[in-house]
Amino acid sequence: MADDFKYTPKLFDIRVKPPGKEKAGDEDKRCEWDGCVAKANCKAPQSPDALNEYFWFCQKHTAEYNKAWNFFHGMSESAARSYQEAQIYGNRPTWDMRRSQQGQGKGAKGWQHRFADPLDLTGDAKFKETSTPNRRLGRLQSLAMDDLGLAHDTEPRFVRKRYLKLVKTFHPDANKGDRSTEARLQQVIRAYQILKTAKLA
Repeated sequence: MADDFKYTPKLFDIRVKPPGKEKAGDEDKRCEWDGCVAKANCKAPQSPDALNEYFWFCQKHTAEYNKAWNFFHGMSESAARSYQEAQIYGNRPTWDMRRSQQGQGKGAKGWQHRFADPLDLTGDAKFKETSTPNRRLGRLQSLAMDDLGLAHDTEPRFVRKRYLKLVKTFHPDANKGDRSTEARLQQVIRAYQILKTAKLA
């Protein structure tokens, strides 16, 4: 009986998304995991510093990616705690608004150091360029770099060179058919696939 019902608006359809219609291009998305051709229906942030940039994975690879995800990886315990406390007020600078009789105008001290003035509009020529911090890797990418024996800020071309060298070293053909290094070879291949998916190789 419920299947026979058909919705017909009297004036105009106010629904934002009529039933049965998907967004354009959703059916074309494929899993970004290297070697996977399944439909991508889940998204995952690329790194702690790029939470608005996503990888699109199938459900299986999203679960594997999420198992290794740790936002605070690479941060000390005190740095992670201070970050969590700063999130309470949106990571904005705060100061005490109460003024004692002895400290009138105390909150205004050092105001010129609280913002950048590249054009020297205030007449204070003590502008210092702030260097942008290096992009932090996710836990999965960090472990992959460790598996290849590389520093976390290694350029992609050197990652590829290291990968090729390790494959030649651990491949059974290079070891006269000896399969004792096959597990290490699989570890190297998996690490390279993770870095390639993250566009780090």
